[in-house]
Amino acid sequence: MEIILLIWLGCAIACWVIANNKARFAGGWFLLGLVFGLFALFVIAVLPSRERDKDAPSPDTHVRCPDCRELVRRDARVCKHCSCTLVPQ
Repeated sequence: MEIILLIWLGCAIACWVIANNKARFAGGWFLLGLVFGLFALFVIAVLPSRERDKDAPSPDTHVRCPDCRELVRRDARVCKHCSCTLVPQ
């Protein structure tokens, strides 16, 4: 019986560690691991990370080309999609 409880507690701790590494609410996942055990561990393992890609376009780094409306870097001089001349901002 003690072995089963240790495995259950291990699942909860593993849920906490994985959730913390994926930028998710670790305390909540610890509690879910305590309640649901291996099922919660499987769910958090397959969930994607909540961290944003640092190279993803954002309003701070990209603007729309006035000609083709594609996203280009804010400091670009020429649109890589349509070769339109741009004024860097």
